[in-house]
Amino acid sequence: MKYISKYFLFFLTLIILNDCFSKQNIIKRIRTSDKIDKVTTRIVLDLSQKTAYSIFTLDNKPRLVIDIEASENKGTYDLKSKLIEKVRINNNGKGIIRLVFDLKGKAFIEKNFYLKKNEKNFYRLVVDLQLQKKVITKKKALQPKKPFTITLDPGHGGLDPGAVKYSYREKDITLLAAKELKILLDKKGYQVHLTRNKDEFISLRKRRNIAKKNNSDLFISIHVDSVKKKSTRGTSIYTLSDKASDKVTAMLAERENKVDLIAGIDSNKVDNEVFSILLDLQRRDTKNASASFAEIYVSKIRDNGYRALRRPHRHAGFAVLKSPDIPSVLVELGFLSNPKDAKYLSNKKSRARVLKALSEAIIDYVRTRSKI
Repeated sequence: MKYISKYFLFFLTLIILNDCFSKQNIIKRIRTSDKIDKVTTRIVLDLSQKTAYSIFTLDNKPRLVIDIEASENKGTYDLKSKLIEKVRINNNGKGIIRLVFDLKGKAFIEKNFYLKKNEKNFYRLVVDLQLQKKVITKKKALQPKKPFTITLDPGHGGLDPGAVKYSYREKDITLLAAKELKILLDKKGYQVHLTRNKDEFISLRKRRNIAKKNNSDLFISIHVDSVKKKSTRGTSIYTLSDKASDKVTAMLAERENKVDLIAGIDSNKVDNEVFSILLDLQRRDTKNASASFAEIYVSKIRDNGYRALRRPHRHAGFAVLKSPDIPSVLVELGFLSNPKDAKYLSNKKSRARVLKALSEAIIDYVRTRSKI
């Protein structure tokens, strides 16, 4: 019996190890092909498992980057494409493999998706990459780009009024401000979307998903604060951080993050969009870009002489800012708890002053990002 138990444990260990290895994702093959239109290239990764991935393009020295949860690369390459020059592969040893495709011109991701297992029992990750077309006109050749896309998020709405003071409701002011800001940005040629166009409740997760669906380059959540101290007034801007920069900010984040509980949604339980190690890779650049926008906004506020908090750029774990691949900020236009701010923000003419500073910050941010 003693020997039988040992053999049993040995074989059980082999079965467990085999099961673990079988679940590891291995890149079996990488292949490409050009479509008939000659401006679209399809990239296909044959994989042993269907796992999490992130994907983005870079215009400076045009590149396509794919980060995928995989343990090993055994891929053979078939790069028959007029768009792709070569592929570089880096395994960080932590379960993520990065593939960098050097491109022969600027391109954008048309779509990306998984196909079901084929007859060889492989999953296939498909990426369609499209070259930015050159349009010939009588005067000169132009190379149009995807317009810079912004999603504006008017805070609260519907059964959630937000802050309420002096007969003013936060949900009303944020919606008006978002619509007015959209008009300013439309004139500059940006693609602008709103998470809500009317007085309706939108969950925090859905707000992020709307920005994702719009393929947004920037997400701005617009709010108006309220605190016990009536003398507190002025604008501020918040970027994502695991640790709040101060107690007041921590309380604000906690209050905003409870919005979904009103509709019976616990955002902490559904926030499993990608695996943590993949999030770290994605969020590094996203956090830097968000912080960059915040600093530009602070500068514009000071240039315009608009009142701001003593430390206008603050940090906290706002659930609405947790998109891993979209630079996201939360802007507090002012304080409804302060009579002067409340009156200022409820008036369209005076409200336009802070919105002008916000639009100028967006313009400068877009300019700096285009140089990267």
